[in-house]
Amino acid sequence: MGILWVKGYTVLEVDSFCAERFFNLCMNRGILVHDLQPESDKCTFATSVQDYYKLKPVVRKTRPHIKLKQKKGFPFVLRDILKHQFFIAGVILFVTVMLVLGRFIWNIRLDGNYSNSDDTLYKYLRENGITYGTKISDIDCEMLEAQIRRDFDDIIWVSAAIHGTSLDIDVRENNDEISEVPSTGALSEKNPSSMTARYDGKVYSIIARSGTPVVKPSDEVHKGDVLISGVVITLNESSEPINQESVYADGDVKLLVEFPYKDTLERIYIKKEYTGNSYKSVKLRFFNKKLNFDVYREKYEYKDVVTSSSSLRLYQNFYLPLGADTIYHNEYTLTEAVYTDDELEYILNEKFSHYLEKLQEKGIQIIENNVTITINDEQAQMSGIVYAIESECDREEIGIEYN
Repeated sequence: MGILWVKGYTVLEVDSFCAERFFNLCMNRGILVHDLQPESDKCTFATSVQDYYKLKPVVRKTRPHIKLKQKKGFPFVLRDILKHQFFIAGVILFVTVMLVLGRFIWNIRLDGNYSNSDDTLYKYLRENGITYGTKISDIDCEMLEAQIRRDFDDIIWVSAAIHGTSLDIDVRENNDEISEVPSTGALSEKNPSSMTARYDGKVYSIIARSGTPVVKPSDEVHKGDVLISGVVITLNESSEPINQESVYADGDVKLLVEFPYKDTLERIYIKKEYTGNSYKSVKLRFFNKKLNFDVYREKYEYKDVVTSSSSLRLYQNFYLPLGADTIYHNEYTLTEAVYTDDELEYILNEKFSHYLEKLQEKGIQIIENNVTITINDEQAQMSGIVYAIESECDREEIGIEYN
C-alpha cells in the first residue's frame, strides 16, 4: 500500500449480490483491486486513482450499487494542504522570522555582581558594542571575559556564554577582607616550582612529598619565604652533591598565623526610614526602543528605585525582542540617629562573625581570637588578633633546571 499511497487511491463499497461479476470484469480489464473486505451485504475494496476512472464501463454493464467512501494518499493530502494557503504562508513567515531573530541577542542576564550594579555593567557592555539586537556572531565570549577582568579590578572571575538568544554573564567579585590568592594548584604540575608562605607566621607542621623542605616546625617565616623547595640535590656517600634537578614541590604545610583585626563604628549615623509612599511605572521594550508609561510621577527627594525586567520568550532560552520593565519608586527620609551601647556592640560582633566566616571559607582554621570592644561617647572600636592555622601555600616557579 506504500506505493499506492504515494500515487493516491480510492476506497469503494459495492453490493455483494453482483460483486462476483463486477470483480471478474475488473480483472478482465486489468483493474487492480486492493484490500478486498467482503461482508454480508457489501464488499469494500481499494483501487488506484487511474483504475478508478476505468471502472465506468464495468459499472455500466453490471449496474451495482457502488459508493465512493474515501480518497486517500499523497495527492489528496497535498490538495487539502493547498486549500489553506494563508495558514501555510503564516507558518513559513513565522519560521523565517524566528530564524532571523535567533541570530541576535535579545536578553542579557547578569549574576554575581554586588559592588558593580547592573546599570554599570549594562553601560559597559553598550560601550563595547554589546546590547539588545547585537548579532550573536559578533560576540566573542572569551574576549569579553578578558576585557571585563582587565577593566574591573574587583572582578576576579568571569564566565560569559550564549544560550539561545540570551547572553549570560556570571561574575565573582573580590570583596573579602582577605585578598584572594591563587591556590597551589594554579600552576601546572609540569612546571618546576617551590611552595612559599602566603602569610607571615610560624611553621606548625610540614610534610614533603616531593622537593626539599627548607624549614622545620617552630621556625618563623615571612610571606614569600620558601617552605618546600623545588630544587632536589642528590648527595654521594661523602655527602658531596653529584646531581641537582628541579621538580614540582608538593606537601602539606601548616602555619600558625596571626591576623590583626580592627573595626570602628561611629555612634552618630544617618538613619534611613521609608515613609510608605511609593508608585510604580512601566516601560515597554520593543527591539531597542522603549515606550515609557510613567503617567503618575511623584517627586521624591530621596527614593529607592527597583527595576523588575521580564522578556517574552518562545521557550527556555529563546527570548524575543519584546519585554517590559516594571520600576518601583519607594520614598525614604534621612535623619540623624544615635546608636546605643548595646547596638554598637551587637553590630561590631556581627561584622566580626562575618569576618571569621570569610576566613573559614578560605580553608583557614580558627583556633583562637583575642579581641576587645572599647566604647566612648563618639564611637566604638573592636580590635585584637585572630589566631589561625593556614594550610594553603603560594608557588614560585623555578626558571632553570640543574642536571
